[in-house]
Amino acid sequence: MFDRDSRRTVRRRHRSSRAIGWAAFAFSALPLSASAQILRSSPEPPDVYELSSPIEPTQYERDPESPRVISNPDFFCTYCSREGRIAIESREEIKDALEIEITYPLPLEGRKSRRHGEFRLMERAGQEVVDALFHDKKIDDPVFIEDRMFRLFTAFDGFSTRKDKYPRREEELEQLSVIFPEISEKTVKLSPHHRAHLYLIRAHRVLRDFEAAVHFDPKAEYMTYAGPYLGVNGKFEIYIFGDQRAMNEFRATYLGHKTELDGECWHTLRDDSMVAIMHAENLKDVWLNNTFTYRLSYNFIQCFRRYAYDLPSWLVLGWAHLMERRERTDFNTFTFGEGRLPDSMWGASRWKPDVRRRVLGDDVRPLVELANFTQANDVQPNEHGIVWSWVSYLLQLDSDKFARFVNIVEDKQQGESIYNLQVRAFQETYGRSMIELFEDWKKWVVQTYPKR
Repeated sequence: MFDRDSRRTVRRRHRSSRAIGWAAFAFSALPLSASAQILRSSPEPPDVYELSSPIEPTQYERDPESPRVISNPDFFCTYCSREGRIAIESREEIKDALEIEITYPLPLEGRKSRRHGEFRLMERAGQEVVDALFHDKKIDDPVFIEDRMFRLFTAFDGFSTRKDKYPRREEELEQLSVIFPEISEKTVKLSPHHRAHLYLIRAHRVLRDFEAAVHFDPKAEYMTYAGPYLGVNGKFEIYIFGDQRAMNEFRATYLGHKTELDGECWHTLRDDSMVAIMHAENLKDVWLNNTFTYRLSYNFIQCFRRYAYDLPSWLVLGWAHLMERRERTDFNTFTFGEGRLPDSMWGASRWKPDVRRRVLGDDVRPLVELANFTQANDVQPNEHGIVWSWVSYLLQLDSDKFARFVNIVEDKQQGESIYNLQVRAFQETYGRSMIELFEDWKKWVVQTYPKR
């Protein structure tokens, strides 16, 4: 039953806006922030960051009499259940695999343990939300999948894997073939169902890369009393609608937002979960993958080691851009805070020449000023390239030190300001001041970034 008195409480919202080859805008959200995806021609080659290693696909047991049926699924999928691809008909049949009981060394708020992963969506009973989505006659081909980390709802078309540059095509098709034996390296057309599982695969890849970048250890002391999903109590929820109208109706129903946005990222207070909402209207798969990667990356770094306070804007935005631009550089997502959107959007796809020109022209706000900001709209549109470059520099300078830096920033001491937290993190990690490191970054930009 849905608790009618349970109203959604929100910690942060982000709005986002998209432009594809022209200056068209729409929006997305998290502390109240907006993301805008902007496509431009002549992309620059993506930087390469060695984060997590590829993993071997899960090997499922198959019914000898029906080889297409997975006998021991560790996920529930509405479409797989309907097609008879998994040997279960409901989530309840594998509830124990999808939920987890954590026992504490000492009681926490009077509890010796807590169960995580209960079926909740948008701070409501999960089945209620799924039923409403599946009975909406305006939504075509809905798929809902849940596994140990994610709850994913999709309602988009299939697509061709050969229409655009697709760097992980063979790897992703191999991973899909574990669930769908009919898929091989020769497969060109993926159905909406195939594509839903593809995005679950991508979600886990983005998560693995984040965990590798910050040296996440689920057995670390900081996780003792934290939730099992990077530190929050609820699973990561992802909603991808086929068109903006359906997405907006969902937002209006469950969030009470009537403005036209391209998507939203949320942290819920009651369930302590992270939510990402987006649509696929007029987006090629490679573009949707970019904004999907950005929003998940944004959520992961925000909630890492619990969502207790707002992180420095430059770190969150820079990390999300870094992950997105690792996919493609010609489609970029911008996050801005609640309130009036900028008059103009910075939509270049080749960011390095612009960053280099601004450094040489002394047109860059010092890090000692940017370090004071925790709200997305404190970072100006044309500064997104700066914070992306700054995070990229720190990661390339020393990946182990970058991981340590992030962990210190996620561990603010009582009474410590965000600014002083960063002063301590830079000193303990790099043995340098912000000013010294920022000057080194500027020299690195001039030496390594192209003029045009």
